[in-house]
Amino acid sequence: MRRGRRNAAALAAIGALVIGAVAPTGAAAAAAPVATAAVTPPPADHSPAVLVSKMTGPKSLSATDTRWRVTGTDLGIMWDNGHGEILTAFGDTFGDWGGPGGGGGDWRSNVLLRSTDTDLSDGMSFDSAVEDAPGHAGELIPSLKVSGVEMTTIPTAGIAVGERQYMAFMSVRQWGPPGEWDTNFSRIAYSDDNGETWNSTDGPEWTNTADGQHPFQMVAFERHDGYVYMFGTPNGRLGAAHVARVPEAQMLDKAAYSYWNGSSWVVGDDTAAVAIVPPNVAELSVQYSEHTGGWLMTYLDENLDIVLRTAPSPEGPWSERQRLASFADYPGLYGGYIHPWSEGGDLYFALSQWDPYNVYLMRAEIDENGTVVNPNLIQNGGFERAADDTMPTPWACTGNCGIDDNHSWAHGGSKQGWMRSNTGWIDIHQDVAVEPNTTYTLTGFVVTGGTPAPGSIGVRDLGAGAVTIAEASFEAVGAYTRYEVTFHSGDRTEVQAFVGTDLNGDRWVQVDDLSLVKAKEQVPGLSVAVSSDPTAGSEVVRDDVVRYTVTASTDSAASEQVDLAVDLAGLVDDATLDAASLSSSHGSPVLDGSTLRWAGAIPAGETLTVTFAATVRRDASRTDSVLTVTTSATGERAILTSCDGCELTLTAVHYDPRPPRPEFPDMPGKPEKPGKPGAV
Repeated sequence: MRRGRRNAAALAAIGALVIGAVAPTGAAAAAAPVATAAVTPPPADHSPAVLVSKMTGPKSLSATDTRWRVTGTDLGIMWDNGHGEILTAFGDTFGDWGGPGGGGGDWRSNVLLRSTDTDLSDGMSFDSAVEDAPGHAGELIPSLKVSGVEMTTIPTAGIAVGERQYMAFMSVRQWGPPGEWDTNFSRIAYSDDNGETWNSTDGPEWTNTADGQHPFQMVAFERHDGYVYMFGTPNGRLGAAHVARVPEAQMLDKAAYSYWNGSSWVVGDDTAAVAIVPPNVAELSVQYSEHTGGWLMTYLDENLDIVLRTAPSPEGPWSERQRLASFADYPGLYGGYIHPWSEGGDLYFALSQWDPYNVYLMRAEIDENGTVVNPNLIQNGGFERAADDTMPTPWACTGNCGIDDNHSWAHGGSKQGWMRSNTGWIDIHQDVAVEPNTTYTLTGFVVTGGTPAPGSIGVRDLGAGAVTIAEASFEAVGAYTRYEVTFHSGDRTEVQAFVGTDLNGDRWVQVDDLSLVKAKEQVPGLSVAVSSDPTAGSEVVRDDVVRYTVTASTDSAASEQVDLAVDLAGLVDDATLDAASLSSSHGSPVLDGSTLRWAGAIPAGETLTVTFAATVRRDASRTDSVLTVTTSATGERAILTSCDGCELTLTAVHYDPRPPRPEFPDMPGKPEKPGKPGAV
């Protein structure tokens, strides 16, 4: 269902690993990062989920603000229409959003967008909308928009059965204090034209009780074993979860619904329903998972966190909560609706934020038991925990940087990190604990301004003069752009994640929503080393023979295809290569102009060795005087973890084999000054 990841890695001359086809700036490797203390442990309310992309509003992947006038909206209830599309219904939507929160002009109580995007790893894009005019998403289900009567109609669930689409919505009578509102009823609307038009009046309805505690005012749907299960809560965010079910073919027959009373299913009596999950359960979403062989439930709890519970059956028992996203990292979060195409341990869900009033695609990973695993290792990746405009720990700066609090400048939430200056290298960085011999992916969103200049996002070793392990480069980035860097930790237990730029004028960079997680595809590490005799940094003279050795190995349990390229251009301008000296422990090296190449499989547990020699020429000291060999390496699967000595230099100096001329004493009587004796 998802596109394959590109596995090749390339090593630049300075030993910096570059992901994809982006060239390195080299600035990060040259910079001396600020020394830092031991890696700070994550806070107790750390968010394991990562932000993948913005789904709605300005800076969203599909630019919904300009394409369909969806500038501010919330929720994001998703279901599979049965024909290769995901239908996504949003709540109160504004074309002229006046935030924070819901409000503004061009108000529609609900809209619907469609997506065929099967690769969620880089975000969720939309292809079309239900429009009431070209370029304008139309309201699906009308509302009176009169507080105390009917303020709005908000979708809460959707499901497809056969060719028909069903969507549950709540009729909100009035908004109350934060987290509280009153509903008139919940009802099921249906569409037979893929959501273009809806019958919102004839479907089954669950009228709210006088005390406002009817258990099915906000519902979630899931199909399984011939039934549609309907999970429900009362209006607001303070109630418990309940469950009902109905045969698929009878969704519009209210009398056919059965309600779980704690021991059996009771037909036709919604008062029999008992709580299956205690309060507070808000905006719940439920999915049957093939990956776990059980049920998943996400919702907003009393701590205002998005949490996950699991169960072997719809009625339970439901597990204890696991946090997916924290209010501290995503202030004003709510929603948490599961994407139906989540599979193989990837749990994608739509998260809403009150400021900005938009929806984001999030990703968490669960194992076969439904346990959240492989959390985001970056702390405070969206900078929302910052108490003021200074960079909060564990983030640190090289140069001038800080925090802005303005949702119009941020990618997610209302805060983002910035760096700005005129000359030299500047960056934002964080030390991160990692596991050795593990593949990771670093992701972040970057936008730049001012004088264009090279910059990069990546990871490097810790300490002054640290070498860059992997990076992706940028220069002029006019809108928030997602960058992704995949690297292998090698023997490291800590790395430093960074975003930085090399300045040559008034230049600024803004960065937001960073994450570092274990890659889904774990691949081998590739280590390369280059040495010489005499050793690197030595001085050589004419007629000296320099012998080079290149070694390469992987930590794979199987043989791995590897390509080596040794650039000899900086060597053969000062020395003569001995073609007869070319040899390798496996396969055969090939001389391609001034590049020595080796390609083939390195057997598991073995080391490839490539050797060659060159003789320093008589004119070496009269040219650039530097003998340089630059090595790069790529693997079909393996990722380069280190390249010790991959730029190796020696210096040619002048050598005169003749003995030194003897020194002669001065002749006696030699005048102190030139000229005739007695001259003045």
